[in-house]
Amino acid sequence: MSSPIPSRAPRMSVADRRESILDAVVPLLPSHGADITTKDIADAAGIAEGTIFRAFADKDELIQQAVARFMDPEPTFCALEKIDPALELETKVRAVVDIFRERFSGVVGVVSALGHRKPPHEHTRDPRADERARAIFAALFAPDADRFRIDQGLAVFFIRLLAFGSSMPMFTADRDLDTEQLVDFILQGIVKEGR
Repeated sequence: MSSPIPSRAPRMSVADRRESILDAVVPLLPSHGADITTKDIADAAGIAEGTIFRAFADKDELIQQAVARFMDPEPTFCALEKIDPALELETKVRAVVDIFRERFSGVVGVVSALGHRKPPHEHTRDPRADERARAIFAALFAPDADRFRIDQGLAVFFIRLLAFGSSMPMFTADRDLDTEQLVDFILQGIVKEGR
């Protein structure tokens, strides 16, 4: 059964149309990668294929912009900032691990789907993002400062490292790691005995 031909797309500015198309393409990246077709894009965005090329020079530019949007750390920062610092330490660590695992699984999926293409140049490590992450974690774990037996920054590094490693299929193919196991291990490693 063939897909219905989309009706004429509503009028939008070029900038709004680009954003609308990117909104539709970003979720397709992990499953389609660079093999996504203009038909896939048009169907997902509810537009005619020709509309794509009124917003983007070509499919490659669209994919690069979609990858750039996917790699943007802002949604992850926003999710981390929503964790209440007044919660129990274990609850906060569990929330951080869940957010990191979701983020890293998505990134690994997109990079794999793209055939290990490098991310866009503008998404190399940004020192401002590192500063923001440090500020978020300093605020989040401030109520628990006396419970850490190692430097808080190092503790966050270990949490990030374990979440990343547990998101890599090559490391977890023969082992089903869940968040609870990771949180238990993390807390045993960063919390003073008897606390």
